[in-house]
Amino acid sequence: MFDGNIWGDIIGILFYMLFQFSGIWMINRILAKEQFSIAFRCLIGSVAGTLAFQWFPILFAFALGFGIAAHLLGMCLQILVCLVVWRRTQRSEISWSSNPYRKGAQWLRLLKENPCIVLMLVTLLFFIYCLFTHTIPFHSDGSMHTGQATYGDMNMHLGFITSIANQKSFPPDYSIFPGTKLAYPFLCDSVSSGLYIWGASLQIAYIFPMLIAVCQAMGGFYCFIKYWFQRSSTAFIAWVMFFLDGGLGFIYFTDMESIARNFNDFYYTPTSLGDMNLRVPQIIANMLLPQRATLFGWAVLFPLLALLLYAIRKKSRKCFIIAGIFAGALPMIHTHSFLALGLVCTMWLLYDCKELFSRGDGKKGKRNFALLAALPVGLVFFSVLQKINEDEDIISQNGMLILGVGAGLLILYILYYLIRVLSGEARKKLLTTWGIFLGIILVLAIPQLFGWTFRQVGEAGFVRGFFNWSNTGDQYIWFYLKNFGLTFALFLPGYIFAKKKNMQVASPLFLIWFVAELVVFQPNEYDNNKLLFIGFAFMCGLAADFVVDIYEKKWTKLLKVPVAVVLVFFGTVSAILTLGREWVSDYELYSDIRVEACRYIEKNTKPDAVILTASNHNNEVAALTGRNIVCGAGTFLYYHGVDYADRENELPLMYGDPVTYKELYKTYGVDYVYVSDTERATYEVNEEGLAEIGICVYSLGDVRIYKVK
Repeated sequence: MFDGNIWGDIIGILFYMLFQFSGIWMINRILAKEQFSIAFRCLIGSVAGTLAFQWFPILFAFALGFGIAAHLLGMCLQILVCLVVWRRTQRSEISWSSNPYRKGAQWLRLLKENPCIVLMLVTLLFFIYCLFTHTIPFHSDGSMHTGQATYGDMNMHLGFITSIANQKSFPPDYSIFPGTKLAYPFLCDSVSSGLYIWGASLQIAYIFPMLIAVCQAMGGFYCFIKYWFQRSSTAFIAWVMFFLDGGLGFIYFTDMESIARNFNDFYYTPTSLGDMNLRVPQIIANMLLPQRATLFGWAVLFPLLALLLYAIRKKSRKCFIIAGIFAGALPMIHTHSFLALGLVCTMWLLYDCKELFSRGDGKKGKRNFALLAALPVGLVFFSVLQKINEDEDIISQNGMLILGVGAGLLILYILYYLIRVLSGEARKKLLTTWGIFLGIILVLAIPQLFGWTFRQVGEAGFVRGFFNWSNTGDQYIWFYLKNFGLTFALFLPGYIFAKKKNMQVASPLFLIWFVAELVVFQPNEYDNNKLLFIGFAFMCGLAADFVVDIYEKKWTKLLKVPVAVVLVFFGTVSAILTLGREWVSDYELYSDIRVEACRYIEKNTKPDAVILTASNHNNEVAALTGRNIVCGAGTFLYYHGVDYADRENELPLMYGDPVTYKELYKTYGVDYVYVSDTERATYEVNEEGLAEIGICVYSLGDVRIYKVK
């Protein structure tokens, strides 16, 4: 029941936290001898716990269904893994009795050395507030409300959560298009289904895993940048640039009227002005809050990048193994994060091979001028392509070809160094690090890719050429300067003056950009931002390190405070306006009468019942009850590659003349017909005809429910 109860909330949360604490215990024991802080071990352990909660019950759900039995067996498997770790590892050198942070003075030192922690806590409080006020809270009249960012996609995610938990069939189908296998990376939602089956309210089941995930994503990003540059100051500034991104959109909000519209109009903020070609969304408000797959993907990806970078530098086999397991679990959590990780690993493998090769030859590595030239050459290259593409869209039409040529040259370059390394003394080192890492990924990821991802991509024709992402007319460089603002401006000199080793770590930025600007991987080209944002993370690191370098110069001593004020204002004002809009936004999602009707449906219909409804995106029946509906919103189905047009065109026939089209009811196995003012406004509803083929079993306000005879 979507209302849940307090005991269900407690049991669900405790069950989830059991995986969290056991994951933290295991990682602390496995990585006890690695040079990690306690905080980073706990972060990696928390991610391991979440992955176990997402994956272990599924291993049993294929046979037993997605229910309590599968989850109990998943818990038993987690306990078994803990026992194996306990037997095969030495006593952990980390103990809470020797933990330096038992004393208050050490906590103060920790905060002083990492001031970003305070900002993370403030951001977390904002996130908590928005989640609890935007995730179907009950208003005094019994209706359910939401905010601006969650008004759209949240309905789809709620439907996935409730249908997986209530119907319990596995692998799951689309409840908004029954008969079609759910190919969307659904583990970001099944993690909430795992709480919902214990009787937790839908709101708590939806929110609680997201709170853990946002801590993992924010902490993982900070740890990645800090380990990359070995400076807390760089990590702090980069964190602000990334999570408080916003660009130069604030220049259009200089009068009281535009500011008032920012806080009142639907999607009229400095980061979402399509008419002004402001296309880059604000990460917290427009990515992490509404897009669960992105949130849970980044919750794994950013800690994984920090762990993998450590593994490469220290040649730690244990870290490569853990990183491989994390990476192999990603495809059905967030496919874009898995793809981005693949691009990152391609470049990091290349430079690791070059380093191993230079050591084997006894030659000292030279400064890579090709990498230094990549930035100006890339900007000129894409600017020229934009001019060529203006008239006949020729670059978009040949995007796959251009990408293929570039990828082919890169592969040949990598193969050259791979062969040289594998034929030398460094062969064993490469095979026992990268070889193990890639082998684990292949074993874990291939079943997911062939079972779900490739089938969806192949049938829907997702992958196609498309140039310049979402730029609708601006000059190439100006478009990104306007959308990424101060960060982009600081990145340009930051890259030029970066140290060689930092350039090499940032090299995936260019491969990600090259791929994302020429090819899209889903019907909605705008979703390529999920790739571009990983490139943006590298951009933030270099830009932040440049700022720190400038601040360390003696001549900036008197200018530090005024320059900091200017940087903070121009770097964050667009984000603050957007977040402010999200804070105050409030929209009714489901009326009190429709919520009450959903309670009736949950109590009086089978979990796999098929109900005829309208195809509106905020469909209360699909979202709250998890029952199947004949056809859901095209805004969801189209972007998942589902061919829904014929079925959607039959809905008016089924409502308008149910007697004549009774055969369609049999075709789709319709058990009930739902009629509200939404259906009446969308179709010419013939309720007399419905009374002929069914019996009205529920009536309240504008809602009627007919049971088909």
